[in-house]
Amino acid sequence: MDEIQQRWLFALSAPMAALNPGAGYADPEFCDDKYIDLQCSWGIDDRPQLLAMFERMADRGHATHLEDAYLAWQRCLPSEWQALLDTLEPRERILHEYASRTFGNCGPGGILSWDYGRMSFLLRCAVRNKWIEPGESLWLHSRLAIRAQFHYGSWLAYFNGFLTGRAFWSCLSKSDDQLAFELDRQGVNPHNLLIARGLDQNIPDFLADLPWHMDLDLPQRPASLQEFDWS
Repeated sequence: MDEIQQRWLFALSAPMAALNPGAGYADPEFCDDKYIDLQCSWGIDDRPQLLAMFERMADRGHATHLEDAYLAWQRCLPSEWQALLDTLEPRERILHEYASRTFGNCGPGGILSWDYGRMSFLLRCAVRNKWIEPGESLWLHSRLAIRAQFHYGSWLAYFNGFLTGRAFWSCLSKSDDQLAFELDRQGVNPHNLLIARGLDQNIPDFLADLPWHMDLDLPQRPASLQEFDWS
């Protein structure tokens, strides 16, 4: 893959670069630190743990919590939607209403980019920590890219999905009584604001030559990743 295509892949974790001032939007190793500690936040100390996390979260991450809600919002007529809401338990009703409010920003991809963006971040950190080789990172990134381009229609929708997913994740531990209120106030969450401002300042230049529908020369799967038998 040429340099432009590689930058496209690394843009998948641009929100994580915005969240960490000093990180490189196009740096294959995310930042200049000699080692990135992933134990405290992720429980990851080595290559096997990193690859296990990637395999689990790339397709079955936090987005699964809202998958049915986004799908129902796309398929239901207004009268059908209200009828569906009336059958749900309070927590599920709140989450379905959250999906209906955010669908216009992120589209049918929902919050999948929250999972894709964080996995891209982990891959770049893993290259920095010498757990995986750059070629392995590019191939695993290419699997994320296929998914992202299928589910989203633009960088804006992708980034909106990430922020929407982060807001949801921030409220996972809230009680049913707190959930709706906490979801509504995520727009003023300092970390979410940091991401939004960082993207607003840096992305116009960074994405200037990176159209969403760029054709990518997908690399061959390295022999060292034969356990990843998926597209």
